[in-house]
Amino acid sequence: MTKTIAEQLAAEAKELTFHELPAEVVHQVKRSVLDTVGVGFGGYLSEPSQVIQSMVREMNGPAESTVFGSGLKTSCLYATLANGVMARYLDYMDRCFLTKEARINMGHHGESIPPILAVGERQHSTGQEVITAVVLAYELLNKISDSMGGNYRTLGRRGWTPETIRTPCVMALVLGRLLGLNGEQMANALAVAGSFNLELGILFSPNEEVTMARNLRFPHGAYSGILGALLAQKGFKGPLNVFEGHHGLAEVVAGGEMDLEKLRQPRKGWSILNTWIKSLASDGNMQGHLEATLTLVKEHDIRAEDVAEVRIKTTLHTYRRQANPATRRYPKTKYTADHSCYYTTAIAILDRAVGPEQYSDEKLRDPRVRELADKVFVEADPELEKFASPGIVEITTKKGEKYRCEVFQPKGHPMNPMTDADVEEKFRSMAGKLMNEKQMRQIIDAVYNLEKLDDIGKLMKLLVLPPQASLKSGT
Repeated sequence: MTKTIAEQLAAEAKELTFHELPAEVVHQVKRSVLDTVGVGFGGYLSEPSQVIQSMVREMNGPAESTVFGSGLKTSCLYATLANGVMARYLDYMDRCFLTKEARINMGHHGESIPPILAVGERQHSTGQEVITAVVLAYELLNKISDSMGGNYRTLGRRGWTPETIRTPCVMALVLGRLLGLNGEQMANALAVAGSFNLELGILFSPNEEVTMARNLRFPHGAYSGILGALLAQKGFKGPLNVFEGHHGLAEVVAGGEMDLEKLRQPRKGWSILNTWIKSLASDGNMQGHLEATLTLVKEHDIRAEDVAEVRIKTTLHTYRRQANPATRRYPKTKYTADHSCYYTTAIAILDRAVGPEQYSDEKLRDPRVRELADKVFVEADPELEKFASPGIVEITTKKGEKYRCEVFQPKGHPMNPMTDADVEEKFRSMAGKLMNEKQMRQIIDAVYNLEKLDDIGKLMKLLVLPPQASLKSGT
């Protein structure tokens, strides 16, 4: 009998072993874990993080998984929500591509790491088991994204977020593996999780103000994946033809545009090696023009008061999503600001940086930022469509001077990757606000020796902040 796609994917998820992983793949997992934990600490004090943690305390739950920072013990389900929201808050998480040269982003797969750590801690998984789960998550998320034409391409046209399909389905498999499910149970976990998680595109629509809810996109899908796996472990069953069946994911959600043959094909290579670890805290599509802007203002000592006009050339996708003047020129929230070509360009000129500090309420209301934003003009350039996140910036000063910079492969791009030292510095820039150098060094060392851990809980203990940091956040 021919296997359903769910059964095929479950078999693929079950078969991968740590000993198959090349050294460079294992090392990339460590880089991604360190980066994700770092951006998690960067979002620890944020409002959505505190709201979720407050809810988790009220709900209680079994003390099986750790919330980053506070050390709160709760269920793996609630820890997934709390830690996932932290990691998503800054929009500083990674991006992934099928190949180093690819231009289409497949998604922010580092967001799979918080749920893997939460379930791994519950199961007392080894470091090798966690590493294998992370690799599996990246590979399967890429496979499903590729079947839909890339991040946003197919589902975005139909009003859904990509997490509608890829996150619950993949996380059901990956976390089901950590839970010790057999192949049949894993297929049912996917079938159950894939049948109930439908996320609306309004969460990131270019025509709407972006809200706090966007931080739950991946965590909510992962929550569904865990729930599906826990139910399947008890014998709960779902429609195994959830992808290809009548009114299944391919027909209803993807509108018949999903390439199901790509899901049936075996994995080719290790696409996790094509991970882009961001160097700037903004939506990935804007990294090129922001790097170009920062280069110009620093090299030519351009001050905000000197600027007469800024002209940006970018891709059509970025122009449509990040340059709608009605919703992006004067963002009302941090969540819209980090998706605004106008705001981020203005703050890059004013502060000569695009990091977490550039999205405070004070800066969002700063009249100097608004004045600069009015001088920013964006256009789509067909010549840039062959790149992932390019940007051409021309700044004209009030004296009539013109400065131009082109960036086609921004720092962090697989063709221009962050070094290990860069990743560590990014981690320190966020964690250092909450802990001392000794604790940061312990975390870095534990991550770089992840395959030697006999219980991932040892790493989780290091992610608990000293009491004064928790008090600072009111926890």
